[in-house]
Amino acid sequence: MRILAVYRGLPWPYSEGYHLRVLHLFRRLRARGHEIHLLGLIHEQEQADQLPALEREQVFSSITLEWLPRRRWLGRLRTNLGMAAPASLKSEYPGFGQRLRALVEDLKARHGLQAAYVFDTWADVLFSDALVLPTLLDVCDCRSLYYARQLERGDLPAAQRARVRQLLRRFQAYEAHLLARYPVATAVSPLDRDALLRLRPEARVEVIPNGVDLEMFQPLKDVPEKPDNLILFGNMDFLPNVDAAVHFAREILPKVRERRLQASFTIVGTRPAPEVSALAREVEGVEVTGGVPDLKPWIQRATMLVAPMRFGAGMKNKVLETLAMEKPVVTNQTGTESFSPAVRALLRVAYDDDQFAEHVSDLLESPEERRRIGRAGRALMQREHSWEAAAARYESLFEELAASTGR
Repeated sequence: MRILAVYRGLPWPYSEGYHLRVLHLFRRLRARGHEIHLLGLIHEQEQADQLPALEREQVFSSITLEWLPRRRWLGRLRTNLGMAAPASLKSEYPGFGQRLRALVEDLKARHGLQAAYVFDTWADVLFSDALVLPTLLDVCDCRSLYYARQLERGDLPAAQRARVRQLLRRFQAYEAHLLARYPVATAVSPLDRDALLRLRPEARVEVIPNGVDLEMFQPLKDVPEKPDNLILFGNMDFLPNVDAAVHFAREILPKVRERRLQASFTIVGTRPAPEVSALAREVEGVEVTGGVPDLKPWIQRATMLVAPMRFGAGMKNKVLETLAMEKPVVTNQTGTESFSPAVRALLRVAYDDDQFAEHVSDLLESPEERRRIGRAGRALMQREHSWEAAAARYESLFEELAASTGR
């Protein structure tokens, strides 16, 4: 099959969560004999600069860059005021939908395209005027659920609460619009699917969980474990990760150190927010690395992942990757809802800060239990979370879409 993949920016570097999903899926679809042509909707030079590195990966048969025009101030004002979404977003880029449609028509004729895949809410809204191919919408994480979860927090300042409430309304409108436009959508978890179906009950939303690269994420025999070292990793300018890092360092780590004085906390991830960077100076036992060339040795060095995710949506890749490397995970209810019962059964789940610290301390004092969880975790990742299985599901959906044009 010949498939068009549409993405806002370019799916590189490999280390970021959404990029990871797209690259793993299409690398495997290409290995299955399919031809993938990427259309990157670019709005900043930093995105375009990723092109040479992405081309070297040889995932895509061709890569086309299309620059978004400069945003019109009137449309931007309407968007920021929460007016008439998604029409206000489209009015920021007048004429772009028609231009994009002409480009897709050209790509379809040039490459003999049979189906399309589109990812990212903003790209989806803009691309929904260019549906000249049967197209699958990958919502991945339900964005309106993400904002609804933020509003559940009781400590949001009034101004921030008002802003989040506006964003919630906007993304509810975006996602309801998109679910009506695309014949099939995918999400990473039943939780995200159910939130989407509340917006558009008649929509078709398939659940395709994230996988884990089991060849990449496996135990490293030559990296020794650092006693009592705890890790949290991810993009450290992403608000749920920022909140989790700050909350664990300031509220939970001191409780752990009451029992395990030598306990340390390592925060690994690109672009750490200022409040994350400050932790290394202000909280004893905290290390902030920023981006690292290879994440795996840092996971191997740690005794476990700690992930007090107080809000968010979607499936946490960090949990899958940690289990694949035979390390246990301590998290809370928000960090587990997207997983299957089998995965949830392996996680230590806390319902308040005291219980979180207790779970961490208990595991630090029980290396045998950590090893048991680790072995069971990797075996479960091999059974339930392979990217090969996810790619096979997408292959079936693309074949169904391509066949639908002949009916």
